Amino acid sequence: MKLCKRTFKGKRICKRNAVASLDLVLVLGIILPLAAFLFYLLPRMIKLVYEMTITIMGSPLM
Repeated sequence: MKLCKRTFKGKRICKRNAVASLDLVLVLGIILPLAAFLFYLLPRMIKLVYEMTITIMGSPLM
């Protein structure tokens, strides 16, 4: 959503370029490395949850 102001002559003044570059920095600098780190950890986390579930379900049978 662009927010533009109009001057008294009808010209539009848009100052959204800085916000667009901050969005790009946020995506490239924070979200992509975080996603890569989560993809690294997810298989291990799934394995640990599976082992804990099997232990909890199997413990009454021992």
